[in-house]
Amino acid sequence: MKKNKLNILFVLTISFDVNGPSVHLITDILKRALGRGHNVDVVLKKINDNNPETIKMLSEFDGFSYHYIKNTPSSGFINRYISEVKYAKKCSEYYIGKKYDAVFLQSCTNAYFHMRYLKKLSCPVIFNVQDIFPYNLKLSGQLPFSKIVFPIFRFLQNRGYKKASKIITISEDMKNTLVNDGVNSSKIYTVCNWSYSDSSINFEDINSENVFDFGKNKDKFNVIYSGNVGKMQGLEIVVRAAKLTENDEKIHYYIIGDGSNKEKIKDMAKGLDNLTLLPMQPSKFSESIYSQADINVIPLSAGGIKTALPSKTATCLRTNKNIVFCIEKDSIFAKEISQYKNVSVCNAQDENELVRIINKIRLGEKSFNGNYSIDYVKEIMSYEHNPEKYIDIIENSTDYKKKLGK
Repeated sequence: MKKNKLNILFVLTISFDVNGPSVHLITDILKRALGRGHNVDVVLKKINDNNPETIKMLSEFDGFSYHYIKNTPSSGFINRYISEVKYAKKCSEYYIGKKYDAVFLQSCTNAYFHMRYLKKLSCPVIFNVQDIFPYNLKLSGQLPFSKIVFPIFRFLQNRGYKKASKIITISEDMKNTLVNDGVNSSKIYTVCNWSYSDSSINFEDINSENVFDFGKNKDKFNVIYSGNVGKMQGLEIVVRAAKLTENDEKIHYYIIGDGSNKEKIKDMAKGLDNLTLLPMQPSKFSESIYSQADINVIPLSAGGIKTALPSKTATCLRTNKNIVFCIEKDSIFAKEISQYKNVSVCNAQDENELVRIINKIRLGEKSFNGNYSIDYVKEIMSYEHNPEKYIDIIENSTDYKKKLGK
C-alpha cells in the first residue's frame, strides 16, 4: 500500500452488475478517492457472474481492491430486511481484523447492524444517507404493520446515526428530518447528488448510440416521467392528470420505467390513449429521454421530499427544459428550485394544479424570469465539485491533514 495516504474501506449495499441510480455516484466518489492517491478497499454485493465494467475501470488505479459477497435478491420487505442484516454480518467477516483509517458506509436500511461491526475497527465511520428509512416507507405506505414496526425500525436506525462519526445526506430538507429525529446537526453534512457532467444537455449533440427513440409525437406537447415506478414516486398524479386531459388531443404523457408500483399504474392507465407506458431504459439513454420532453415531471408521494430527493433531478435540470416538481411547496428545496425560469412546483398529489401548470407552459402563459436551472446544477449539484466534497469529509474525519502539515 502507498504510504502517507489513507486506507479507506467502502461498505456498499449495491452491486455494480445491476443498473441503478447509485452506481455512477459511488463510482465518481471512488474515482476521486483513488485520484487523490488513497488506498480504497470495497466490499459490495455480487448478483451476476459477469465482472462489471465499473470494477474493470477502477482496477486500473493503484491502491484499489475489492471483495464480492454473493447476494440473491429477496422478495417481501421483511425477507429483504433480514437478508440485509445477514449481509452486514458477511461484510464484517471480510474486514474485521484489518486496519483502516476511515470507513464509508453507503445508504442502507440497517445502519445499526453495520455500525455494530464497523465500530470494532476503531476508526471514523461516515454514513451516507440517500433516503431516510423508515420514514420513506411509512410516508409512501410501504411499511407493513407500520404502527408496530415503525417505532422499532426508527429506533434501530437512529442508533446507527448516533454511532456514525459523520453523516452525509443529499438535501437540507433531509438534514432537517434527521435533526428532528434527534441526530446531532453538527455531524450532518449536505452534499447534493450530481449528474454525469455540469454542462447543459442539447439533444442534437447526443451521440446517436445514446438516443432512445420512444416514438415521441412531435406534433404534441409531451409530458414525460422516466425513472423508478415505485410507491415513493407517487406517479398516480401523472395518471390522474392524463385522465383530466384525455379529451385534449394536443397533450401526450409518457411514463418510462419499472418498479413495485408498475402494475397499479398500468391498471389506472387502462383506456387512456394519451398515456404511453414503456419499460425502464439503460442509464445511457437518460439524457436523451429528458432532453426530448416538453415537460419533465418529477413527483414524490406526499411528504416524500423530507426523506428523499430523486436521483434524476440534476440530469433533468441540465436539459434546461421545463420541469415540474410535485412536492411540498413549503420545503427548502421547493423554495430554492422554483426561482429558476424553467422550473415549476406543484403541490404533491394535486393533479388539478399539475394540469394548470402544464397548460400554462404549453400556452406560453407562464412567467419566465430568472436564470435557467443549469446554474443550480453548477452551484449546488456539481459533478466537478460534489464528489470531491465527499473525499474532503472523509479526510477531515481523520488526522490526515495534520499528518500533511495542513
